[in-house]
Amino acid sequence: MKFFNKLEEWIGGALFLVIFGILVAQILFRQAFQSPLIWSEELAKLLFVYVGMLGISVAIRKQEHVYIDFLTNLMPASIKKVTNSFVQLVIFLGIIFFIHFGIKTFLGADFPIDALGGISEKWIYASLPIISILMLVRFFQAQADNFKEDKSYLPATFFIVSAVILLGILFTFPEWYKVLRITEYVKFGSNSVYVALIFWLVIMFLGVPVGWSLFITTLLYFSMTRWNVVNAAAEKLTMSLDSFSLLAVPFYILTGILMNTSGITERIFNFAKALLGHYTGGMGHVNIGASLLFSGMSGSALADAGGLGQLEIKAMRDAGYDDDICGGITAASCIIGPLVPPSIAMIIYGVIANESIAKLFVAGFVPGILVTIALMIMNYYVSKKRGYPRTPKATREELCTSFKKAFWAILTPLLIIGGIFSGLFSPTESAVVAATYSVIIGKFVYKELTMKMLFNSCVEAMAITGVVALMIMTVTFFGDMIAREQVAMRIADIFVAVADSPLMVLVMINALLLFLGMFIDALALQFLVLPMLIPIAMQFNIDLVFFGVMTTLNMMIGILTPPMGMALFVVARVGNMSVSTVTKGVLPFLIPIFLTLVLITIFPQIITFVPNLLMS
Repeated sequence: MKFFNKLEEWIGGALFLVIFGILVAQILFRQAFQSPLIWSEELAKLLFVYVGMLGISVAIRKQEHVYIDFLTNLMPASIKKVTNSFVQLVIFLGIIFFIHFGIKTFLGADFPIDALGGISEKWIYASLPIISILMLVRFFQAQADNFKEDKSYLPATFFIVSAVILLGILFTFPEWYKVLRITEYVKFGSNSVYVALIFWLVIMFLGVPVGWSLFITTLLYFSMTRWNVVNAAAEKLTMSLDSFSLLAVPFYILTGILMNTSGITERIFNFAKALLGHYTGGMGHVNIGASLLFSGMSGSALADAGGLGQLEIKAMRDAGYDDDICGGITAASCIIGPLVPPSIAMIIYGVIANESIAKLFVAGFVPGILVTIALMIMNYYVSKKRGYPRTPKATREELCTSFKKAFWAILTPLLIIGGIFSGLFSPTESAVVAATYSVIIGKFVYKELTMKMLFNSCVEAMAITGVVALMIMTVTFFGDMIAREQVAMRIADIFVAVADSPLMVLVMINALLLFLGMFIDALALQFLVLPMLIPIAMQFNIDLVFFGVMTTLNMMIGILTPPMGMALFVVARVGNMSVSTVTKGVLPFLIPIFLTLVLITIFPQIITFVPNLLMS
């Protein structure tokens, strides 16, 4: 039983390591032996599809998918229980349809994958039905736990019986889908998309995980319009993960985890302390500087907040800083991560916008430095006003010692960016190089990383990747509805009617994202609105590289603003303080971040100058 309960973790962790090995071999054979492997990329993508879906299964068992809970948190216990039962029912239906569409697409797949010796693409499509069945089992287990903890009115047996009946109907009666055609009962016509979008907003704010809400909403749309094309659209569920660019995401996540588990973050922090600690507001500057260094390795805001956060907050407390400033600076500085290359947010944007990830990496560097300087200026002002003490200035010997200890870690961002610029490897391969480098210095230089820790880190990276994978699958499916109904063009028409210049369009988009960012997680927001906003930017001839950096910074402000500021929650947890304390502390630091957003919006050349100069 223990083996079965850990099935996804063991298989997913092993596959993750296999992908790791394949991509390392790909880089070595091309660079060292000038003999590229023609099969490595396709095999890595195929295995990634399985790893991503196994991560979804883990998230279902642990109930860790991204959802909006600020409304449900205000509900009385009895109503909250009913709402949770509804949420679980929606997820259940989503998994049932995953199984159904998985089998349909598997049976219809017949093209060969030439790079893998002509094997059938069924090997890719088989991932959805096989792992969806495992998702269903994990869902049953989660419901058994919910019922024991009195979180739901619906026991696991209800879902088991329902699953048997529904799957029996789906595969026994070929014409079953006619029952689902809402057009048989009521016709919404051109209003179908609006009905679907309203339904989506309602169930999402009732607590349905964002990924599942997108999936169920799209099914509702097809049932109101053209159900006969839903199977063709469902192929995108699996193929959306068959992307080499997306492989960078799990490996940058892995790099961040390895940095935390092998003592690298502590050495980075100590070097920043020796360098900046003696200035006014020194420990705040150390916090911000360490975030800048760490962001050049992990590319994730929450990895910074969770990894360096505990270390930073403890050091600031010991130096006499108040809790609100400790938490506020830690939360504010973590947003540097998605701006400074490498950046997971930029990778996702690049995939959605079909834009050069290398250009986006370069473009994020200047605004990342601007945010760093702006935060330091505000930290200096607040620290001087409150009279925080300086730490003793490090001696030259102490500075050299801390630099030597952090030297190998500090080389990581230079290795990544240098490799991309020189053409030695792609942005995806740079993530693999960063992870490999982290393993080497963690194991052989700092000697704190064990093989067990490496495997556990791969499992953790797989689980986090699962959250992203569900979003990618369902937003691609949802995007089919958006494209068919030309929703982006309709929104663009509204913008054209109100705005008379690209700058006004950018102001409107910023205002929209700042508002939505208060309620929707940054990752979810990126998947939800960018497919609709990018065509608008193109229509107004707005540079998509600039647009990617601007929207990323905007969404990072969202993770610092209540009620859905994820960075506030993470920092509160690692710092053992209340969310209100962190929120109070972060407010002064929102001013310089917002001013930086205004500056780059008015002067896009700040962002586009460097990538145009280096990569024209």
